[in-house]
Amino acid sequence: MGDDKLELTAAQVAAYLKKHPDFFAYQPAVLDSLQLSTSPEGTISLAQRQLERCLQKNEKLHAQLNSLLFNARKNTELQSRVHQLCLRLMDAKGLDELLPLLMHELKQEFEADEVTLRLFYTGDAKIDLPVLTDNIVQHHIDDEGFKIFDSLLAKQQPVCGRLTLAQKTVLFGEQAEQVQSVACLPLGHQPCAGLLAIASFNVNRFHADMGTDYLSFLGDITMRLLRPYHHAEHGE
Repeated sequence: MGDDKLELTAAQVAAYLKKHPDFFAYQPAVLDSLQLSTSPEGTISLAQRQLERCLQKNEKLHAQLNSLLFNARKNTELQSRVHQLCLRLMDAKGLDELLPLLMHELKQEFEADEVTLRLFYTGDAKIDLPVLTDNIVQHHIDDEGFKIFDSLLAKQQPVCGRLTLAQKTVLFGEQAEQVQSVACLPLGHQPCAGLLAIASFNVNRFHADMGTDYLSFLGDITMRLLRPYHHAEHGE
């Protein structure tokens, strides 16, 4: 009995819609659940409105799918290039050839504006770096200037996106304000042996949605290539 009183008649629904002609404009989701037929030529029916909403949804889904496919293709292409880059790095004969090759190739392959390599050492055990190594700097592992990277390094995985101005200044000096997006690759962990940063002046070049598997691979390869020289400085 109580339930019957809650039911609306067709006349009540019609009366409500007459008083609120913009109801479907503010409640478009209701259209999706209606069973509608077409209306006479020259009029805009609810069925047409429903069709328009379906078309809009399909267009949005199509755009999202295209974006996913585009990013997938770009990541696949980049993964292939990184693989070839690693092979070239492994062919380098000595640190004098490896480091300049690394910096040059990273700029080329990632279409980067800046690349920096920061190596950490303990005690007085610095690596004997070759002359004219552009933006490759060694820091003591307890360097206070790198405390601002603690949370980034603690993740032990590549991070893409924006850095703070303080972080960019440590890595890129006078170019800090121009740098808009960065891919950071920690080299090893417990403790971290270094940080490789690839930067762009384009804010959209490196972003959080980028795949990072190939960057992890690149970081692992770089660490393994540098390890013999690091160990040599320790007399190992």
